Amino acid sequence: MTLRLLMATLLSLSGSAAAGPKLSALVIDGMNNHDWAAGTRAIQSILEGSGRFTVTVSTRPAKPDFSHYDVVINNFNGGHTADGTRWPREVEQALESYVRGGGGLVVFHAANNAFLNWPEYNDMIGLGWRDKTFGEGIAIGPGGAVVRIPKGEGLNPGHGPRHDFEVFVRDAAHPITRGLPAHWPHASEQLTHGQHGPAQGLDILTYAFSEISHQGEPMDWVRQYGRGRVYTTMLGHTWKDELNPNLDDVSFQALLARGAEWAATGQVTLPPDLGWRPLFDGKTLEGWEPRGDCQWSVLADGSLLGRRTQGTPPADRQQYDGWLSRQAWLYTRAEYGEFDLHVEYWIPAGGNSGVSIRDRSRAHGAFDEPDAARPELAAFPKTTPAHIGYEIQIIDDDKEKYPSGSIYSLVPAKTGVHRPGAWNSMEIESRNAGIRVRINGQVAAEGPGEAARSKTGPIGLQLHDRFSTAMFRNIRIRESGR
Repeated sequence: MTLRLLMATLLSLSGSAAAGPKLSALVIDGMNNHDWAAGTRAIQSILEGSGRFTVTVSTRPAKPDFSHYDVVINNFNGGHTADGTRWPREVEQALESYVRGGGGLVVFHAANNAFLNWPEYNDMIGLGWRDKTFGEGIAIGPGGAVVRIPKGEGLNPGHGPRHDFEVFVRDAAHPITRGLPAHWPHASEQLTHGQHGPAQGLDILTYAFSEISHQGEPMDWVRQYGRGRVYTTMLGHTWKDELNPNLDDVSFQALLARGAEWAATGQVTLPPDLGWRPLFDGKTLEGWEPRGDCQWSVLADGSLLGRRTQGTPPADRQQYDGWLSRQAWLYTRAEYGEFDLHVEYWIPAGGNSGVSIRDRSRAHGAFDEPDAARPELAAFPKTTPAHIGYEIQIIDDDKEKYPSGSIYSLVPAKTGVHRPGAWNSMEIESRNAGIRVRINGQVAAEGPGEAARSKTGPIGLQLHDRFSTAMFRNIRIRESGR
C-alpha cells in the first residue's frame, strides 16, 4: 500500500462523520471550459471534509457504473453548442436510468452548459446555458417571487467578470438551505444570468441580483426526476491560473455538501456550518496569546497583521545571528487534538512564517523565554515548535528544502502550490494517524507524523525572525468527534 493510500485510509477512518454511514459519491470530470481539476479538488475536499462522504473520481473517457454510488456529481462540460462533446450513448442512458430509478445527481457550475441536444439531461437540470430561443427562463422578483420569462424573451446566457455579491436564500424551509443565513457575501464569483430550459418542476433555493440583467438570477435549485433528485448550483467558478476564494465560502460549501446529501438520500443531516467555527473573530485577539517580541493588530478588513518589535541588536556580531533568528508567535489559549484547520495567509516577497499545531511548549525555547517566567513550560526541550509539535511551513521560496505546505523537518511539500504576493488558503487535517496539508486546494504534503510527539496542543501563527511580517484571515476550525 502506498503512503498516500495509507494516509487517505487512516485519515478517513479517524475523521468524524455526520449522522449515518458514509455516502459514496462519484465525481465525473475530464473536460470543461473551467479548471475542472481545481473544481474536482474542491468538491472532493468539501465532501470528504464534511465527514459524510467517500469520493471517487471518474475522468473521461472512463465509463463509470453509476449503480455503485449514492450520488453522482457532474463536473464535466463538453461545450454548450450542438457540436459539444457528448458521453457515449450507453453512459447517458445509464445516468438517465440511475436518476429516474432513485439516484442522486449534482450539477456543478458549468456542467449545466453541457449536452445541448440531450433532451433528458435538459429535463433533469431544468435550466442551462441555453439561448433564449431554447426555452423559458426564470428570474426572481420582489419577495422571492418566481417570474417566468417566455421562450424567446429576456437575455441570452452570460456573465460579467468575477466579483463579490450577495447570495439570498429564497426557500429557507428546504433541507438544503434550512439554517443558512438569509443572505451572505460570496467572494469572487461569476454571476451567471439568462439561463433557459424546460424550466419545469424547479424549486429555486437561492438567487443573486445581477447588475447586467437587473433581476434576481437563480444560483441553486432542485428538481425531482422520476424517483431521483437533482441539485444544481451555479456557484463554484474556477479559471485556470486564478485564485478561487469563492470556494472557501463556508455557506457555499454547506450548499454543496448538503445538496449532495439531499440528492443522495432526500434528507440532510449535515449542519449549516458543516461543523466549522471561527478561531479568529476578525475584530479582537480574544482567545489568543502573543509570545515573544511581536505586535499583532486587526486591520479594518478583518485581517490579522503580525509584525516584529525590532529591539536592540547586540553589539557583538557573534551574537547577532541568534538575536536575528529568535522567533515570535501568536497562540490560541485553547488546545486541540484532531481537527481540520482553515487559514488564509499573506507574506511579502522573501517572507517566512508558519502554522504550528500540537506544540504544548508554546514556543518557550524558540524565543529564549526564562524558565522562571513560565515554570509550567520549563520541562520542554529548548528548541522550536517544529520539533515539539509540528510546524506547517509558509515561505516565499519554492527552492527551499521545505517549501510552503511542508510538514517542517519531516515531509517536503509539492512545489508550485504557493502563489507569491497573493493571499493563499491552507487547510491542515490533524489526526492521530497523520497530517495532511492542502495549499490552494492542492494536497501539498502528508505524513504519519512521529509517535513520540504530542497529540494535542495550541495552534500558533509564526513570525520567523526579527524582520518578519505576515497576515492571516478567515481562521476557522472543525474538531473531530463533532
